[in-house]
Amino acid sequence: MNVKLEICAGSIHDFENLKDLRVDRFELNSAVELGGLTPDLNTLKAARLITDKPIIAMLRCRVGNFIYSQKELSIMYAMAQKLLENGADGLAFGFLNPDYKLDVPAIKKLKEIAKDKELVFHRAIDSIQDKDSAIDTLISLNIKRVLLMGLPKEDLNLCMTRIKRLEEKYGEKIELMPGGGVNEDNILDIIKETKVKNIHGSFKKVIKDPKTFEGYNLVDAQRVKNVLKILEK
Repeated sequence: MNVKLEICAGSIHDFENLKDLRVDRFELNSAVELGGLTPDLNTLKAARLITDKPIIAMLRCRVGNFIYSQKELSIMYAMAQKLLENGADGLAFGFLNPDYKLDVPAIKKLKEIAKDKELVFHRAIDSIQDKDSAIDTLISLNIKRVLLMGLPKEDLNLCMTRIKRLEEKYGEKIELMPGGGVNEDNILDIIKETKVKNIHGSFKKVIKDPKTFEGYNLVDAQRVKNVLKILEK
């Protein structure tokens, strides 16, 4: 099955645990539990030493929506420069206006900074009502990929129907990548129904500390192995 698997990684442990597996690409975040924020530069540098697979770094300065002030954008432009200088092969981002449409000037500015590096418009696309218009614009801006789905908040069949339509219309012009709620039980159905060529997942397990009663997420290497077996069919 000619589908690329991207893993959402949140720590250096994820890279160490998956270094021998046939993962095609990583998205590196901090605070995965909060939806993913910009990773620490030292974590990026360490990850770069472990894997030669592409690393897409999350560019997101805070939790919440994707409508940023000019000061926040300035912070993220500086973050972007540092991430690319320290081993990131691309950036995952989402810039919206208060009307929940694309912030085109902000995207163009990021394009100038990224130059020939990959840019991925992440799940901010799920907040946009007119996805066709947004994707048309992203294509015109030469954005490499769009991460979308909306799971598990929405019905899986509804999500697959939407992505299938978008893939049929835009799949030759931009990569569409389902993510969020993808697991071993539904990944094959998603791929067969939508015909996408990229898939994104965290396949996580929660590690709990009995002393503090707090937990944190790690990618479960066995789950990733199970997914890879599915993709080999």
